[in-house]
Amino acid sequence: MPSRKRIVLYACISLIPLIAALWIAGFDPSYVLGNYVTTSDAYVTGNLTQASAPASGEVTDLLANVGDPVHSGQVLAYLAVPPQNARELPLVPQVRSPGPGTVVHLSVLVGQMVNSGQPIATIADLRQLWVIAAVDEGSFSYVHLGQRADVTVTALNETFQGRVSQLLPDLQSVGARTGAPSASGASGAPRASNGIPVRIDFNYGNALVYPGMSATVSIYVH
Repeated sequence: MPSRKRIVLYACISLIPLIAALWIAGFDPSYVLGNYVTTSDAYVTGNLTQASAPASGEVTDLLANVGDPVHSGQVLAYLAVPPQNARELPLVPQVRSPGPGTVVHLSVLVGQMVNSGQPIATIADLRQLWVIAAVDEGSFSYVHLGQRADVTVTALNETFQGRVSQLLPDLQSVGARTGAPSASGASGAPRASNGIPVRIDFNYGNALVYPGMSATVSIYVH
């Protein structure tokens, strides 16, 4: 009569053809066995700030392009504000960067009319970015803080190592992709697309990663 160890050995050996068949068929056995959850509904984001129009008027000049590094207080654009009466001279207010970073989005064009407070440019700190991943409701209970994750940035076709750093992050405080952040103090965690949002911090080194880039995330839950 075979021993228990031999029975276990035979059972493991018998699984090898099944695993090989899954690979050949295009299935990932690690996923089938429930070792990780994955989603392609993810995007890169970070600390985004807005340079806004100080007054209503026409954009006459843009002094920065997407990808340009800027410092706090740097002039990004000029506006032309018509005089309110015949005795006043036209105003030429400046749009300044609220802080250091990199221009990741321009919301206006030269010649466009804008209102006071309207976003002109989005500034991001590219030294600290993260990923918001939408996890399916059926898999969310398996996700916990600190779990290892692989982040594949679609545009770069590169995979980076990361960790789950936050469940249900406050998306309103960072805005959507490269959009305008909401007012400070906003709370709640609106869903990222059709899933439950999870924040993944990842090490991307010197790679040219920008807010708004799409990503695929695999979180190792076992």
